[in-house]
Amino acid sequence: MEKENTQPKNQTVAHSPLVDEDELRAALDRVVFNMLRPISLLMALLLLVWFLDHVQRPPQHAIPLVMTSVATAGLFLVFGLAFDRLRLPERYSNLLMIGMAILLLFHRLLSIALTGEIAQTMSLILLVVGAGYVLLSTRWLVMFVVTLLVSWLAVVLLCYALPEWRLFALELMSAIALSVVIHLSRVRSFRYQEILRIQNHARNAELEYRALQLKTLITISYSINAILDVEALLNYVVDLVQEQFGYYYVGIFRLDKAGEYMVLKAGTGEAGQQLADKGFRLRVGEEGLVGWVAQHRQPVYVNDVTQAPRYIGTPVVPKTCSELVLPLETGEILFGILDIQSDQRDAFDDDDLYVFQSLAAQVATALQNATSYQAERSRRLLTENLYEVGRALSRTLDPRQVLDLILTSLSPIVQFDRGSVMLQVDDGAHQGALEIVVAIGFPSESRPSQIRVPIRHDDVFGQIHRSRKPLIVPEVLEREDWQQVTGLPQARSWLGVPLIDFKGEVMGMFSLTRETPVSFSEEDADLAMTFAGHAAVALQNARVYSQLAHAYEQLERLDRTKSDFITVASHELRTPLTTLRGFSQILLKDPQIHTDPVRSEMMEGIFNGAVRLHEIIDSMVDMARIDSRTLQLYVEMVHLSQIVEKVLKPLQPALQDRRLLLRCEGLEELPPLKADPDLLQKVFHHLVTNAVKYTPDGGRIVLSGRVLPLGQWNLSEGGVEIVVRDTGIGIDPDFHDLIFAKFYQTGEVALHSSGRTKFKGGGAGLGLSIAKGIVEAHGGRIWVESPGYDEETCPGSTFHVVLPMQPPEILEA
Repeated sequence: MEKENTQPKNQTVAHSPLVDEDELRAALDRVVFNMLRPISLLMALLLLVWFLDHVQRPPQHAIPLVMTSVATAGLFLVFGLAFDRLRLPERYSNLLMIGMAILLLFHRLLSIALTGEIAQTMSLILLVVGAGYVLLSTRWLVMFVVTLLVSWLAVVLLCYALPEWRLFALELMSAIALSVVIHLSRVRSFRYQEILRIQNHARNAELEYRALQLKTLITISYSINAILDVEALLNYVVDLVQEQFGYYYVGIFRLDKAGEYMVLKAGTGEAGQQLADKGFRLRVGEEGLVGWVAQHRQPVYVNDVTQAPRYIGTPVVPKTCSELVLPLETGEILFGILDIQSDQRDAFDDDDLYVFQSLAAQVATALQNATSYQAERSRRLLTENLYEVGRALSRTLDPRQVLDLILTSLSPIVQFDRGSVMLQVDDGAHQGALEIVVAIGFPSESRPSQIRVPIRHDDVFGQIHRSRKPLIVPEVLEREDWQQVTGLPQARSWLGVPLIDFKGEVMGMFSLTRETPVSFSEEDADLAMTFAGHAAVALQNARVYSQLAHAYEQLERLDRTKSDFITVASHELRTPLTTLRGFSQILLKDPQIHTDPVRSEMMEGIFNGAVRLHEIIDSMVDMARIDSRTLQLYVEMVHLSQIVEKVLKPLQPALQDRRLLLRCEGLEELPPLKADPDLLQKVFHHLVTNAVKYTPDGGRIVLSGRVLPLGQWNLSEGGVEIVVRDTGIGIDPDFHDLIFAKFYQTGEVALHSSGRTKFKGGGAGLGLSIAKGIVEAHGGRIWVESPGYDEETCPGSTFHVVLPMQPPEILEA
């Protein structure tokens, strides 16, 4: 009993204010049982005293009395030993006590009958008073008293009929009355004490139980706040409540997405697991105590479910007799319902309700924290995974690698057993087929890359293709058009998400499968749709990359063709051109030609044309060397002012003819540097010629220079910057890089003038490309700045040339 009282709540003791009569009777029997041994020993000593008295009597009286005393004393000693050895049940204590009293009564009546001494009735008076004291059963006391009176009267009246018997009869009756009073007082006193003890024990048990409740409440409050996984938190709470309080069943329901049903998410024991796996649910406001509490947000307990019309039982939890249901809410938000069931009636009271309301508040707070944490964790995980996917899209154009990363990143966010990316392909059939590009979770022997699923008009992909929206199939066994692939585990629930390209066309889908009948949610579909968008981008990028790679290959071939043309043309044209130029120069010196002005002018035209063509061929040769990276520098110490002076000298007639002002600033102050003078002369020739061609008549051209400090433009030994600024028609910012490409010319080529120094004069389109190649060969930089192109306002252009004090690789001339 003591051990049971320390266990979690005993509903019968803790809640019942009444005292069981059987328990009281057992307590009184226990009192009598505890007196048996000392009384038996006391009576044995009393018989020993009488034994000494009997041996002094006449032999005819002494012998039977001594024998009776010895026998009775022996029986009392046997009783005393039996209490220790036999461990007799306590319920026999009054019977044993009255048995000893009757033996003592028999001994005293025998003494009266043999001696005729009626005064020995005094010992009977003591005996009956003692019986009233030690016997705590009224019926046994009455039986003893009746036996005593009848046997005493029989002995006195039949044997002697002495005149004193009436006096002793009155004394005996007085003793009986006294015995009854003592008996009733002791019984009432012991009953009252026992009732107090039982009630006190019940109160102590109740206090211990309340203390256990509060201790458990504190334990749960501390422990559940450290659990941030919602599923683990729910399972921990139901198991801990059942373990600490000893209830039959504990479960927690949560509201579904639509807010129509309370769905069981955690339950104790195998029954709770079965109900949770089956998705046991109760409609809010209509089904069960749980549904009522979910609607009214008020706790309720029922101590006899058979009398509760709202109660809805379930076969897997058949022994429920009482039920306590509490809302788990913080503020206006309902996080769930706590359902506690007992297999005993009257298992709950208002104190339980108060305690478990506190527990429900703690659980609701923990659920709020865990829900917020998981939501934040999901958002962070989604952000991190999308970031990784974005990085993968920027790092690689391999669609399989990116798609595999996308599926792997999606798996912890949307739970599925196997997933794949399926693309629509043409297999000769009218509708085509779907083939798996990337798959995870498939059995190794299934060879997913070889799986092809025919497309049908009304199948799941047909619906996705028409709607361009995700499709959720809660139970695939209910769809007649479901195509189960041989060799794969049976699918139960499925989610399909379309892959939509830039044109809005569906080119395939995500196929996510669960092998348990746990349906995907709309949130799962939205999350998967986000990742599907990245997958579509990866596939589209792969397609675009393939097209660009093909176009780039073609451009490379064209560029190689141009380079080859330059090389061949310059090689093939140089020899005949040299011959043409040499003979025309000889003819110009012939005196006969000078005598004829017409012929002299024609020969001069032929010679000038040959010179111009020779310059173009030289430019083509320089371009070919730059393209093939065979351009060699023969450096020496040069002064840029001298190089520029050589460039400007042949241009003076054109400058004067077009009224162009050309001024040099700061070139004389520039220090000498190591460079190839011939190549630098070509650089500034092309830059100045370009400025002359695109500056209208009457404009201005300025060449300036400055020394660069050490370290600027990563020039460890310093360098110089030469700037060619004009007031010409300018260059569109979109073409600032293109003008340095070979054969590129601004405007329409057919509209250019034929002279190389004429306004907007024509050319081969190689000058700036050659200048860029030569500058970069010296380890320098060249670029252009211009606000834009405008032939009316003439915003002008500025070309910058940065040259190091010596090129990185020096070949002395």
